[in-house]
Amino acid sequence: MTSDREPVLAGAHKDVLPHDDETPMPTEAALQRVRLAMSAVSGLLPVAEAAAEEFSSIFSAWETTITLIDDADYWDIVHVSHDDDDYPRFPDLRYALSDYPIGTERMMAGKGYVSGGAVDEVKVEYERQWPEVPVGSIMSIPIIAKGEIHGEIFVVRHRDTPPFSRDHLDLGSELATLFGARLPALVTTYLESRGGKGGSDALRGLTSELDEPVD
Repeated sequence: MTSDREPVLAGAHKDVLPHDDETPMPTEAALQRVRLAMSAVSGLLPVAEAAAEEFSSIFSAWETTITLIDDADYWDIVHVSHDDDDYPRFPDLRYALSDYPIGTERMMAGKGYVSGGAVDEVKVEYERQWPEVPVGSIMSIPIIAKGEIHGEIFVVRHRDTPPFSRDHLDLGSELATLFGARLPALVTTYLESRGGKGGSDALRGLTSELDEPVD
């Protein structure tokens, strides 16, 4: 088992049903993959890494980022990418929700979205911030815990890969519930390992009145 202080690379499972880029993997097979990967590790960062690895594989992604919402900020905790640059896997990067006003508004509506096309507002907004990423389409999936949105799983496909569809978003939403269900316990142990320091009142509030044992 691993801890928040010892994140490890989670490998993708190979014994699953085949799928192509345009047709999503069968839901039960995908759920099983994510469930098994997350159950093999413990702690906020390793579990998020395991989930991100599986999302990248299941959705043929160029990159996958798991981001929490901490008050008025995004907080990137895990970034899995096919790029060979020096961007860290555990970026610990915070930036304002207002940096991405269009994407934030759509994500906070609670249903997620897919985006693509040269004139799509969210794609254009993202490309302004990250011009070096060969983005073809984007999928944003809210992370819902205790009935509220506490982050997103942000998935990017290369421009040479078929764009995401509504079917991909539906599957991604199912998978994100697995991570959201574990998030309160994961945040609790993360903050406890730091003596209760770090995070806003909003993030610390996610840990109160847990309905499940601490992971």
